[in-house]
Amino acid sequence: MSRHKKKNRNNQSKEEIREQQKTVNEGSAGDNVEDYTQELTFDLSDFDEAEPVSKEAQAEENTENAVSEDIAFAEETREAASAEGGVSAEPDPESTSEGNADAEKTAGAAADDTSSESEAAEDSDKKSKADEEKSDEDKPDEDKSDEDKSDKEKSDKEKSDKERSGEDKSDEERSDDDKDSEDDESDEDDRKKSRDSKVSRNALREQSENERIRREARHKRRIRQQFTAYLILLLILAAIGCGIFFAVKKIVSVSHQRQAEALAQEQAALQQQLEEEAAAAQAQQQSVEDVPPAPTVADLGQTPMQRLDEVIESEIANMTLEEKVQAIMFITPESITGVDRVVIAGEGTANALSEFNPGGIVYSAKNVTSADQFRTMMETTLTLVDHPVFLATTETGMDESGLIKAGIIESVLTPAQAAEGGNVEEVVSTGAAIGTGLGSVGITVNFAPLADLAVTNGGVMAGTCYGSDAASITPYVTGMAEGLYQSGVVAAYRYFPSLAATTQNPANGRAVSDRTLEDFRSNEFQVWLSAINAGARMIQMSNVIYPSIDSDSLPSTISDKTVTGVLRDELKYDGVIISGPLSDAAITSYYTASESAVMALKAGCDMIYSSPDPKAAAEGIIEAVGSGVISEERINDALVRIYRIRYADALEQFRAEYEAEAQAMGVDLTGVQY
Repeated sequence: MSRHKKKNRNNQSKEEIREQQKTVNEGSAGDNVEDYTQELTFDLSDFDEAEPVSKEAQAEENTENAVSEDIAFAEETREAASAEGGVSAEPDPESTSEGNADAEKTAGAAADDTSSESEAAEDSDKKSKADEEKSDEDKPDEDKSDEDKSDKEKSDKEKSDKERSGEDKSDEERSDDDKDSEDDESDEDDRKKSRDSKVSRNALREQSENERIRREARHKRRIRQQFTAYLILLLILAAIGCGIFFAVKKIVSVSHQRQAEALAQEQAALQQQLEEEAAAAQAQQQSVEDVPPAPTVADLGQTPMQRLDEVIESEIANMTLEEKVQAIMFITPESITGVDRVVIAGEGTANALSEFNPGGIVYSAKNVTSADQFRTMMETTLTLVDHPVFLATTETGMDESGLIKAGIIESVLTPAQAAEGGNVEEVVSTGAAIGTGLGSVGITVNFAPLADLAVTNGGVMAGTCYGSDAASITPYVTGMAEGLYQSGVVAAYRYFPSLAATTQNPANGRAVSDRTLEDFRSNEFQVWLSAINAGARMIQMSNVIYPSIDSDSLPSTISDKTVTGVLRDELKYDGVIISGPLSDAAITSYYTASESAVMALKAGCDMIYSSPDPKAAAEGIIEAVGSGVISEERINDALVRIYRIRYADALEQFRAEYEAEAQAMGVDLTGVQY
């Protein structure tokens, strides 16, 4: 066969192989790109699970690569041979047919190689699956399997080479040209080298693929190991958490138990302490019971005031309502005898006192002619009454009573003189001198001092006041009362809240003052508070109207807002309150004797002073009690206050007895009110 035929066959084979390569490349281009992308993705993402490659795809890829490499190698060989021999590129028919036969043999050999490679790929896949199921300890076995596989592939290739060599020898026998035989042998050597190179490359690819499969297996094992590690870590953390929980729970339980034990111990100790204290107290009580207790104030029995109240209540309980009402009346001798001037206590006085037994009789200067006359009249009067009675007059040192002129009272300082001298002790002495003179003729109550302020020019009785400043005159007012008490005469302070505040004399008609309540609180009330704190026993009301105190414009003596609201409640006075003279024109011009007496008693007065008609006044009060306008208890309350003053001597006797008994029993009376 000629060289031209061989070249033609080679050219024809080349064209067929190129067409096959083109077809294979077009069909596998997408797959190769996809496989490359997958391999690149695996390399960049070690922790992403690789996509498994099927056996069929892998075999197809290996076949395509082998065909492509054979064609390229054949072209390179022919070009090299053409260049060396200088043969024309024109194809020879014989050589073309030979080339076609060679190409067919080559394609058959390539198919055999592809089949062999497919079998090798299947074996490789089987081995890969076996490798995935085995552990890391089986790695040496995997390497041994790879070596066996490689040896088998080499054996298959050598067999294929021998078959191809036999075919080449047949061709050489048919060839007549020695040079063509040499070329064929050279081509056969080249093909053998190409096949060897191809087998080597396939082995490398297979080794690379096996390495990739092993990497995937190792990656999967790492994932499983990581998952196992995380699971174990989670279990360890859960175990630690449970341990901490139960440890804390145990600690809290132990703490609570210890606290409960400590509390129980404290309670036991406290209980023991209480038992010991109780035992000690019981022992002490037993020892004390053996010793008689020291006497106390309670062992003295009733206080002197309690004894006096008991006597007073007993006497009041034996009195009729008429006697009670008469006992709160303070009258003049003329009002019950019906004469203009009484200078003796004769038959008329005796008859009047037998029918009307008053609580007090007040005398003035017209009842005094001489010291002996007045003394005799007082002594006789006391024998004509069934109950104790107050004998009273008014004497401030200005001889209102007429007793200074009669020589019964020594000459003393007037209020103005006492204030000018500024000596309180002289005022006390004046009060004592007046009280001594009054007491010598049987007078027990003096309507003095005048606790008023000369704050109004031309005010009524301003000349009888000690001054206009409350702080300055207070010592003189209380000093005068103290002097009277020392001599046994009761001081009846005049006139609440004030008489000198107005220029209008209530004796002549209606008297009104526009002085405010706040003004009184800043001035006169300061004097009255001092008198009350000094122990004032009697206070007499004025008949002046003070709209700032009573919006009803009632005279003070019949105004409950003034008597009870101010004197009783605001100034806290609890002594005897005596009404103003109900014989003043300021009263008689608007009210009857009965009306004024009832109104004064309702307002809070305890004694009705100088009613123009005592009998009518008493009858009006009795009717008021019967109709419920005034309660009998109100009258009893007034009598208790009156009798506490009247029985002051008995109170002093009770006090002396109380003190002697306390001394005998060893009771200390310091700080005790009795």
